[in-house]
Amino acid sequence: MKKFKRVLSVILVISVLFGMTIGTAAYEGKVKYSSGEYNLTKISHPDKDLGETDGIVDYVGGGAVSALDKGQGDRGQNYAWSAVPYGDYVYVSTNYNSLGLTLGFMDSVLGNSFDPAEMNATLDVMFNGHFYTGEPDGANTGGVLTKINTKTNEVTVLMSKSHDGNNVQLRNACVFKDKLYFCGSVNGLPKIIEVDPTNNDKCTIVYEGINQSDYYQAYLQGICTGIRGLCAYKDYLIVSMVTLGGAQLLISDNPSGGQEAFTLIADQQDLFDYPAYHFPDSIYGGSIWEMVEYNDDLYVSICTGTPDNKPDEYTMQSFALVKGEMGEGMTDWTWSAVIGDKEEDGAKYTFGIDPERTRAGAGVIYVYDGYLYIGEYNDEEIPLENILFKSDFTFMNKNLEQSVSLYRMDKNENMELVMGDATKMFPDGGKSGLGSGFGRNENQYIWRMEEYNGKLFVGTFDTSSLLEPVGQFSNGDLSAMTPGEWASLLRYIKTLLDIAEAKKNAQVNTQEECDRIDTLSDLYDEYTVDELARMLINEVKGTVRAAESDIDLGALLETVKGALITAKYMSKAERGFDLYVTEDGINFDTITTNGFGDPFNHGLRTFAATKDGLMIGTANPFYACQVWMLTDGNEVQELTFADIIKNAFEDIFDRFTTYFKELGDFFDALFDLIFG
Repeated sequence: MKKFKRVLSVILVISVLFGMTIGTAAYEGKVKYSSGEYNLTKISHPDKDLGETDGIVDYVGGGAVSALDKGQGDRGQNYAWSAVPYGDYVYVSTNYNSLGLTLGFMDSVLGNSFDPAEMNATLDVMFNGHFYTGEPDGANTGGVLTKINTKTNEVTVLMSKSHDGNNVQLRNACVFKDKLYFCGSVNGLPKIIEVDPTNNDKCTIVYEGINQSDYYQAYLQGICTGIRGLCAYKDYLIVSMVTLGGAQLLISDNPSGGQEAFTLIADQQDLFDYPAYHFPDSIYGGSIWEMVEYNDDLYVSICTGTPDNKPDEYTMQSFALVKGEMGEGMTDWTWSAVIGDKEEDGAKYTFGIDPERTRAGAGVIYVYDGYLYIGEYNDEEIPLENILFKSDFTFMNKNLEQSVSLYRMDKNENMELVMGDATKMFPDGGKSGLGSGFGRNENQYIWRMEEYNGKLFVGTFDTSSLLEPVGQFSNGDLSAMTPGEWASLLRYIKTLLDIAEAKKNAQVNTQEECDRIDTLSDLYDEYTVDELARMLINEVKGTVRAAESDIDLGALLETVKGALITAKYMSKAERGFDLYVTEDGINFDTITTNGFGDPFNHGLRTFAATKDGLMIGTANPFYACQVWMLTDGNEVQELTFADIIKNAFEDIFDRFTTYFKELGDFFDALFDLIFG
């Protein structure tokens, strides 16, 4: 088996021999993206073009960041993970090296042991150096909490390892009683952060679920500490938490009071033992995903999938939705299952809503125009793990076959399919007329929704950016490779082969390989996947000079077939997240399907509706997150006293001009009447 894996590694090196191309447009000054009536301006590092390092802050070496250095950015700040507006500012927290952390969990927690140097070299080969694998000096910054002035683009760092000693990974945020609250992990522990914008942005940890003394025990149990759910509910702040005993919901009417000001309103058992909070679980233990107030009740979206309850080898149990009804007192709550186990818990809908829809590990929820919108979020971590460590594409291909749908529920808990493929439950398909994924298989999350100026904006995660090492065989990217990219890629390959101690005489005719693979998309029309797989295996056996007895041909055939199926999906994919907008909740207009022209923007992670526009934060594990501002012409313009005086005089002048013109026209007409 070791020999087979060695051979397969060489095969994968050869098969991913050709790297990514960027294909960006250059702009003078600020980077802009226009789509119909919407204009977007890049406000983080606005003078840096697409495909260049961003990340909101600048990396200055030694694990330190600066709000303003030389504009070099920080590739490690991959995701704009949470955002909330306040006054002239948007407060944005980033997640550092998101997929690097994921690989770390795969190694340390899930038992997929690998050599970090070899993994980084492999990623360099697969993505031709575009994938971020660490700072050049070997240090890391951790995540940061920043605020950005929406008028001047000025950035201020509020929390970071180099600023106040705190590595923050804050996944969600909201405003409550003139203060801002973030939830997530701080230095690896689940905590709630309060930011007081009226008191010099003072940052305070007001609650922690697992303290430092229990950290090691939580690690041994594989507990995910990255909490995500919080919201303002009536006159209270409700937060999700995780402890050694499972998930919790807590409430407070005065969160500034600290740990003692929060009261438990639901534990793991109150929530029907639904929350899956360990790393081997769905979405790496997504647990309590999101919460919203709707129809005076609290609706809680929960990740439920565990290795013990998964329906089959290539899916996890789908999400649940639990309703909390508040009684007379703050801590008097009644809980019922809306989406979940119909037999055991009396849920109205099965896990994931539709029994034919089996891929969504999480449900993204948002209230718009009197409805609760529910967007599917497929489990992508497990299929990526299967590809990296098992060379198994089956889970990923099943996800691509069943991309995400969008539902809405009314106040009587009646469910409609807004966007999605037809099923027995919804035989006419979605009311929008759009198939799942907005008609694009690569859309694997409905990641965020936000209302702005009366319209609902929906952003996605696009898996084709991460699957480019396979997709490039069939999407035409190979034909645009430049000599410089070839030379760069070959250097990365040499590094990988040196680390893996591959055969010194292994050689590849790059142009020959390019000519062969560049026609693969056309071959899908002539051959079946099985036929193509056997053709490639016959060619590979000669390329690696391996004896047939050293190769498990059956396993190799399944791997190649899986990769070819993925490549077929990718042949029609367009890299970069999608953004859609609707005014009636049903009919959607497209703003972008290519991440604002940047294929490295694989996800739209955050929204923040401000008076200056709709702030959008991206997920970009290649060159770091970006922050954009969307405007539609309906923004409220704040005027200074000088502007008011100027506008008043201009108005008076216009009125007098119109008056005298009309008076002149009157006398001209009178003159013509008398003397004409």
